[in-house]
Amino acid sequence: MTRRAILIVWVLAGLVLGCSKRESDQGTDPEAVVPVRIGQLRTMEFADGVDAAGQWKSSGELAVTAPYAMVLESLSTRVGDTVDAGQTLGTYATVESYSALRGARQLEQQAKDEASRAEARRAIQLAERDLVHVSIVAAQAGIVLRRSAEPGAQVAEGGEIVAIAPWHTIVFEAHLAPSFIGAIRAGQPAVVTVPERPPRAVRVSRVLPTVGETDQAELVLLEPLTKTPAPELGRFGSATIRIGPVHPATAVPDSAVVEDDVNGTYRIAVVDGSNHIHWTVVTLGATSENWREIRAPALSSGTRIVVDGQTGLADSTRVSNAP
Repeated sequence: MTRRAILIVWVLAGLVLGCSKRESDQGTDPEAVVPVRIGQLRTMEFADGVDAAGQWKSSGELAVTAPYAMVLESLSTRVGDTVDAGQTLGTYATVESYSALRGARQLEQQAKDEASRAEARRAIQLAERDLVHVSIVAAQAGIVLRRSAEPGAQVAEGGEIVAIAPWHTIVFEAHLAPSFIGAIRAGQPAVVTVPERPPRAVRVSRVLPTVGETDQAELVLLEPLTKTPAPELGRFGSATIRIGPVHPATAVPDSAVVEDDVNGTYRIAVVDGSNHIHWTVVTLGATSENWREIRAPALSSGTRIVVDGQTGLADSTRVSNAP
C-alpha cells in the first residue's frame, strides 16, 4: 500500500471515530433531578381506633309554649344558642293587659283637645302599671332548635315560642361497619371531626341493635363531653372510636401518602442515600394530628420520605430537597 493510500485510510478512520464520539456524547444525557420537599418518619403515640361517618342529631325536643293567649315582648335566644335550665329567654304580656295599653294609646292619638289628651295619658299610665310582664323560662338545658314567634306577635294558648333540644337528646349518630361492632362498648372515648371545626371529645353512649339483615352499617350514638361550643345539629362529620391502648409506632404525615385509586393501596416515596426514591406500599393504622401509623413494613423513625411533589414520579427518580 502506497503512502498516499495509508494516509487516506487514517483520515477516514479519524472521521469515523469522531462521528462515533459525537453520537456517543449526544446519547448520554445527565440524570434528571426533580425538586421535591423531603421529610422524615417519626415515632408517635397512637391508639387503635375505628372510623365512622355520621351526623349531629337530636333524638327529641322540648317546646316552650304559651300558657295562655299572650303577646311576645322580647326573645333573646337564636337558633343554635345553648341555654341553661331556668334561664330567661324573653318576656311576654297577657293579651288582656296588652290590649288595654294599646287601647289607651289609641285614645291619645284620637284626642281632639288637651283635656282628652290628659285623660288618655292617665289611661296609659294605669294600663302600663297594670301590664303583666311574664318571663319565658327554659325548663331544661339544651340547644335552641327553632324560634317559632317573633317579638310583637300574638301567640295563642299552647302556641310554640321556641323549641329546645335537651342535652341528653344530643348525639353524634355514627354509621359503623358491622365487622367492627363487636369491639365497641359504652363509655369508650372517641373524637368527632366536622369540617372547619376543631375535633370534639365524645364517648360511646349506646350501640343500637341491628334493624335488619340487609343493613350495611350499625348505629353507634356518641355523646359530647362538654356543652360548649354547641354542636351544630345537622352537620356531617366523622368519628374515630378508640378500641385499644395507646402505643408508640412509626408515623408518616398525611401529605406523604398516595392512594392507588385502582386497588386501594397506599404508597410512600422513600428516599435512599443517593437521593433516589423507591415507592413502598404501606399498611396504615390509627390517625393522630394529620399523621398516620405505619403498621407494615417495618420502617424506622428518621427514614427520609417525600412529603410534597411525589405524585406522578417514577420509581428510582432522583430528587433534591426544594427550599
